[in-house]
Amino acid sequence: MEKQDLLVCACNNVEPQLIISYSTDDDCKEVYCSVHLKPECNIFKRIWHAVKYVFGHRSRYGDFDEFIFKPEDAEKLQDAANYLKQI
Repeated sequence: MEKQDLLVCACNNVEPQLIISYSTDDDCKEVYCSVHLKPECNIFKRIWHAVKYVFGHRSRYGDFDEFIFKPEDAEKLQDAANYLKQI
């Protein structure tokens, strides 16, 4: 059985999301954290990023965005941390 918790950014925009997934089965003891970054809205910037990607350009700093946690998300984060401590 797999448990998933969806966390939405405190800005209440649904684009910045964090999904914490972990399995409660004995054969798989891992925790996954999937982060959905805000997509670029300007079509020309998206095309420019696509062209750079096709030619192998990678930023040495990586791709970053932000996620603001809500106080009510603390329990979900604590559940994942407790699960990791049990493994």
